[in-house]
Amino acid sequence: MSLKTKASEQATIASCCACVGMGASLGFIPGFLATVLSEDLDVSRGKIGLIVGIYFGATGIGSIPAGRFTDKFGARNVATINMLLVAGSSLLIAIFDTYAMWIAGSVIGGMGYALGNTSTNVAIGHTVPLERRTLAMSVKTSGVPLMATIAAATAPWAANVWSWQRVLVFNAVVAAITGLFTYVVLDDDRSESTRGAEPTPLPKDFYWFGIAAFLLIGGSQPLYSWTVSYLEESLNAPASLSGGIMAIASFTGVIVMICNGVWADRLGALKRIPLVMLLLSVSALSVCLVILGTVIGTFIVVIGLTLGVSTQLAAIGTMHAAVIDKAPKSVGRATGITMTGYYLGALVTPAGFGLLVDISDTYIYSWLATLAILITAVGAWYRAGKVQAQRH
Repeated sequence: MSLKTKASEQATIASCCACVGMGASLGFIPGFLATVLSEDLDVSRGKIGLIVGIYFGATGIGSIPAGRFTDKFGARNVATINMLLVAGSSLLIAIFDTYAMWIAGSVIGGMGYALGNTSTNVAIGHTVPLERRTLAMSVKTSGVPLMATIAAATAPWAANVWSWQRVLVFNAVVAAITGLFTYVVLDDDRSESTRGAEPTPLPKDFYWFGIAAFLLIGGSQPLYSWTVSYLEESLNAPASLSGGIMAIASFTGVIVMICNGVWADRLGALKRIPLVMLLLSVSALSVCLVILGTVIGTFIVVIGLTLGVSTQLAAIGTMHAAVIDKAPKSVGRATGITMTGYYLGALVTPAGFGLLVDISDTYIYSWLATLAILITAVGAWYRAGKVQAQRH
């Protein structure tokens, strides 16, 4: 591989990582600024949570049309539009600073994030060869937890020192710069549909990837969404300790995700879906450890959380590579179907987890339901693996 080709690959991966990280920013910032937003906008914390739900709900709904849009107009153009939508939404929310504008901005930004997911997958599928693709996808996907870590560490402080409006103006500027960088770096790789040819049909029964993605995130997301509350309410852990444990688990998860990408590429394309199944099985074990926390103590929950977050992130990176393996000629549409299931799972299951806690007044039944979802996910990925891949 020439130095020019290697530099092009690295630049593509870096721009895609920045693109998905910034694309997710408006989904994280409201939660990290919940206290100040609740006071300034005079709304409940539940309504702040609704902003986040609407953002990722819009991403899920927009994913299938985003896939078709990407296949038609190309990764470079669509990824740039994604960043412009995030920048515009951030700026509008900062200027008008109302709850109604937060809702409108979340819809626009969430739709933009759907474009970011499909376009970055197409860009990497076009640029990075098969033998390095899982690592590339893992690095790309790491942009989301890295953005969450940076925003959690800086956004509350910046909002207190300056204002939450200035935080969003800064977010808009960074998104615009990322969009410019993305447009310069990515190739104009519009698919055959743009050039007048009929789009290549997706593999038969490809909808199984959407089902499997729904169950993957559905069984994993409660570890992110509810473990901190579980530690505080069931194990009487201090809030500072619970938040610190989550930060350590997330950082460890990013490292494991990237290491898994290297390993998955060495195993080869045929082993990617079996690897997802293995990772989800380990994630199911991690939920068992979290459940045992009420008997053994906080330490076992820390082990379970770190293990679960790490395997979740590793499975997501491997999942993206598997999508391209199965549909190399229709990456945008294939990603759209997969991510629709993914974000609907991220939206539905954490809410269902909380509802079951409220009804039963205990976390045990919710964790057992999460365990059942993960076991079902292993079976769904086995079925997804039976989908016949498109020929290159």
